[in-house]
Amino acid sequence: MRINYPRRWLGIFCGGWGLWLGGCATGEVEMLATISGGKQVHVPLGRGGVAMTQEDGVQMSVATFTLTQEKKPIHIFALSDSRKRALRAIRVEDVSDDAALVLVEDTAPTLSDAGVWHRETEAIDPADPRLGWMATISNTLRVYRITVTFADGRTVELLQGALYPAGIKSAMRQALGQKY
Repeated sequence: MRINYPRRWLGIFCGGWGLWLGGCATGEVEMLATISGGKQVHVPLGRGGVAMTQEDGVQMSVATFTLTQEKKPIHIFALSDSRKRALRAIRVEDVSDDAALVLVEDTAPTLSDAGVWHRETEAIDPADPRLGWMATISNTLRVYRITVTFADGRTVELLQGALYPAGIKSAMRQALGQKY
């Protein structure tokens, strides 16, 4: 059975789809998230998902939750400083829920020769109630607050989003032996 739609509907649909795709390509599409403290923040989306944030020469390159080869849940973070400044501390918090949760507290951070800081958290028990978001069947947006303190006492704060699609979460739950 063939349905005939007026050509103007096809034009409107194609034009709207093109604008949406164009917005994704330019980073003009964003999600609104409420973080701890009740503040609402805009999380920009790009072609590959959530856009990586940048502030004062500090650029996020990794902010994710994943499973190790041993099927243990961990968070991984990496950032670079284009100026390769000396660091005093880096703190990473998950601010997606009512109360902020400290994931990393690095009081002696170092940059690689390339100016990159990288950290993996300790493995998290899959039954930990802080991973309740993994049990939801919908897509999940998490927001991380990264506070970089330089040796001179100056700080830079970045808010970095991470989007976890429902299918990825389902695969992780299965890999962890969870049966739902």
